[in-house]
Amino acid sequence: MDIKLITLSNYVRPAIVEHKSRNWVLNGANNSFYQYIIDRNNGSPTNASINRSYSTLTYGKGLGFSNVISDKVVNDWATLHSILRPRELRKMVADYQVFGEFSFQVIENRDGSLNSLTHLPKQMVVPSIANMDGSIKTYWYSRDWTDIKKEANEPKEFKAFGDGKAGTSIYVAKPYSIGDEYFGTPCYAAGLQYCEMEEEISNMNISSIKNGLSAGYIINIPNGDNYTDDEKRDFENQVKKKLTSSSNASNFIISFNGQDVEISVTPFPVNTSVHKQWEFLTSEAKNQIMTSHRVISPSLVGLDSATGFSSQAEMIDVSEKQLLKRVIAPKQDFIIESLEEVLVHYGINLDLIFKPLTQEEEVKEIVEESDSDNVEMSSQCGCKTELSDDMESILEMYAQDAPEGYELGSEEEYELQMSANQTSEQDTKLWKTRYAFTKGTSKTPKGQSRAFCNKMVSLSDGGKVFRKEDIDLMSSQGVNGQFAHEGGKYDIFKFGGGVNCYHRFERRVFKKKLNADGTPKKGGAMQQTDFVNVNEAKRQGYKPVKNDSDVAKAEIDKPNRGSLK
Repeated sequence: MDIKLITLSNYVRPAIVEHKSRNWVLNGANNSFYQYIIDRNNGSPTNASINRSYSTLTYGKGLGFSNVISDKVVNDWATLHSILRPRELRKMVADYQVFGEFSFQVIENRDGSLNSLTHLPKQMVVPSIANMDGSIKTYWYSRDWTDIKKEANEPKEFKAFGDGKAGTSIYVAKPYSIGDEYFGTPCYAAGLQYCEMEEEISNMNISSIKNGLSAGYIINIPNGDNYTDDEKRDFENQVKKKLTSSSNASNFIISFNGQDVEISVTPFPVNTSVHKQWEFLTSEAKNQIMTSHRVISPSLVGLDSATGFSSQAEMIDVSEKQLLKRVIAPKQDFIIESLEEVLVHYGINLDLIFKPLTQEEEVKEIVEESDSDNVEMSSQCGCKTELSDDMESILEMYAQDAPEGYELGSEEEYELQMSANQTSEQDTKLWKTRYAFTKGTSKTPKGQSRAFCNKMVSLSDGGKVFRKEDIDLMSSQGVNGQFAHEGGKYDIFKFGGGVNCYHRFERRVFKKKLNADGTPKKGGAMQQTDFVNVNEAKRQGYKPVKNDSDVAKAEIDKPNRGSLK
């Protein structure tokens, strides 16, 4: 019989091989370790799910920056957009997650400026032998290291980035790992044997199903001496068709004995408790894989979990924060440090960050230059009716859509369908607080409203609401920054559109819908919520966060109409 043995012994990494005659180093014979990792990623459901989830969380919404906006920053950001495409960055992130390292090609223009950063699959890139001081001066590239004699796979040598020579180069991002001079190691390397075990258990289950869930048979044939070899083979083939599939045709024993007895077919003895063994091994493999990946909550990576939290939403919220802080953030930091090392070399200075997947409003992404000359002051609440493109994009970036047909200010109840993850520090489990930009005085404007006010009122009239954090971030990104006193940051939340402004941010309150037992329905920040009048919300127990007194007043109603002079 075909017997498969599963062993829990540690996988021994193939030896790193230096080919001195060719001046390159392979990660195992024919670079085999990379293929082993790829096979474990493709074959283990748990490992594949975690790798995909971690890659998605690491990339988030792509790159942003935290610099104070200036002409130089805006130009650098536009340059980065042209040289590093999102799809290339996604590939780098995926490689880093799976292999523990990633590589990309640094392509220069003829004048020495940076043309592009292009992903190179890490399994195709190997280093040259290090020199006496441990430096790697070149890298080799081949599409398939198992068949380098083929013309299409012929290895090509490129200089390593940073060796001082102009031209195209290769950058390999590899965290320091004790004992690994040439190659990185995936962070979950200790769980690779369990990935393989999960694969083998799956393969054995499939084989069992194809074999009719039978352990096999013993077939006794009387007077076996009277059969020729050809007759025995014909009989065997007939048995194969009847008892098993072609994939498991050896799961039986045919005994051609010399006794004159009846033909008998006897099943192999079956261990009735074997399913418990498989359940244990499957569970153990999954647990060990998650441990090696430092999975905080299985539900975050698409796996079932049982927790002690009162609600799934609460558990996910707590677990996600810990995962992002302890596991994902270090991955993001390493990738950003690698990119910035190259960008700084070409005079591109950006404090890069990955935009969080669940908080898309919390970072900057400005492509065009801010034009403060496009907004002029007036003695009244008035100015030109145009906003620069970048300022308008900032305002729209942080606005959250309300349902079609809804008008802010009405007391009509409705279900607000938004991202479940746009939470605010002013939120509670039951109450959600947002703001709309509205007229804040009974006075009649004497002039034309500023472009900022026109845009914000238009957004609010169209059913847009903002978190306090969104408004603060718009302030930090330079919206109305030309009004700031002595070079400080202008606070939109407190001062709105500036001196003589007739508008303010008005609080909007949303209550989570309740189940029959009185508990809040599941859903994210603004899912499963109803709009509630502020006064009615207070009567129901809503306790609003106390904002600065300036927020509730329009500038026109403040001393000196909001002017410091």
